[in-house]
Amino acid sequence: GMNVFLIMPTLINRQCLIRNFRCSSRLHNSNKYRRNFEGNAHNFYNTSASDESRHGLGGYKQILEKNMDPSPPEGFLSTGPFQKFKGLFKLAPYFLLNGEQIQPLQEPGEFYNQLKEHILSAKERIFLASLYIGSNEKELVETIRSAVKKSKQLKVHILLDCLRSTRADHVDLDQSSPASLLVTLVKEFPDQVTVSLYHTPDLKGVLKKLIPPRFNESIGLMHIKAFGFDDNLMLSGANLSHDYFTNRQDRYMLFKNAPGITNYFADLLRTVSTFSYTLKPAEEFAKHDKPYELVLSQFPDPITESHLFRKFASSTVKEFVSKWTNDCELQARHQIIQQQKNSGVQTNEQNVNLDTVILPIIQMGPFSIRQDESTTLSILETIAKENDNEEGQYGRVFFASGYFNFTQKFKDKILNTKAKFNVLAASPEANGFYYSKGISKYIPDVYTLLEKQFYNDILKHGKSHLVKLEEYKRSNWTFHAK
Repeated sequence: GMNVFLIMPTLINRQCLIRNFRCSSRLHNSNKYRRNFEGNAHNFYNTSASDESRHGLGGYKQILEKNMDPSPPEGFLSTGPFQKFKGLFKLAPYFLLNGEQIQPLQEPGEFYNQLKEHILSAKERIFLASLYIGSNEKELVETIRSAVKKSKQLKVHILLDCLRSTRADHVDLDQSSPASLLVTLVKEFPDQVTVSLYHTPDLKGVLKKLIPPRFNESIGLMHIKAFGFDDNLMLSGANLSHDYFTNRQDRYMLFKNAPGITNYFADLLRTVSTFSYTLKPAEEFAKHDKPYELVLSQFPDPITESHLFRKFASSTVKEFVSKWTNDCELQARHQIIQQQKNSGVQTNEQNVNLDTVILPIIQMGPFSIRQDESTTLSILETIAKENDNEEGQYGRVFFASGYFNFTQKFKDKILNTKAKFNVLAASPEANGFYYSKGISKYIPDVYTLLEKQFYNDILKHGKSHLVKLEEYKRSNWTFHAK
């Protein structure tokens, strides 16, 4: 699958919080693919040259590049928990903010209201990335329509998973899919609204023909959840559908007046869209046909050119990571220089009192992008080393997931690290599959079995005083927070 995660070491609480918001090969015809995208990117918000000035780099960029020091910048990054986790700065791009710019939202209703408010107040850009938008979310689509109608300068980019978003929510009713709902926006505002649909390269050939809809989504998905509005960003694990707006508990982080990290996610969506299908209205369709078509232009097709697609996508994402890693390093140095010059003057994002570091990390298994694994393991290794050096001191680590399914590497780290772990998972009743029909109704039982096996491992290792397992249970609610 494809996902993004968030790591926030902050000087305020002196803890490292992990928030899961669930390349350069020589390619045949790759230049042709790249040129074609450049000619079709006019609908996407440009996050390159224009944003450099908005970031405030200006003339500093050339000076800083010329005198680049490979070590992380000094300033507040050389103190407290930042120094302990300095190895993380080599693994991913990072952004410096003040903690007051970050607002956690508490419940689904607040998330939905903030989502609509920010859509209606956006002036230049809106981008939404999610597994899918519910096919019945007419209010959300109308909110987007109202925002676009107000301004011809507003550009909207929506990135969804192709398999989930083209699956009809009702049997034999193709026009009930998320794609059918959204194509009305594309048709009405072709120069302002772009919808990209990512398709996994792992579903191809015989598998593509034999595995039915819904079950084929187990092969691979686009699972990024990020929502941007001008220079404001919301990161979550929530999809854009009714349950996630009412009674499915997730986590939601709002970043206010944060153009740097907002531009990063806008560019991430644009990058993934280069190897995704574009949703277009069907020119003519009969009563029972789909009202849309999927266009890939001249890029490698993930279904028929899977091998070439992987190479192209892997190269593209690795170039994206490299570019942002370098740019963020320059920006961090510039921000710290500015903070030292202004010594407390708070006028804009460049001059606020910096005390928090944001590290967005990417996990894209089909393209061998595994920042999440390497970074999370690095955090656990750092905690293990710190605790080994401090007698009687225990680090605190909190894991939460709607689905309990640790990899063996994570199990080994947890069971062999001298730290206190709190693990929160959904109870069977709070699992989103609890009331499913067919074979999927047994999914909660599988996670319960995995949890029980891990609990037995805790007892065998004599770690019951350090590792605590808890389950979320709330009447008529489900739990989806990572």
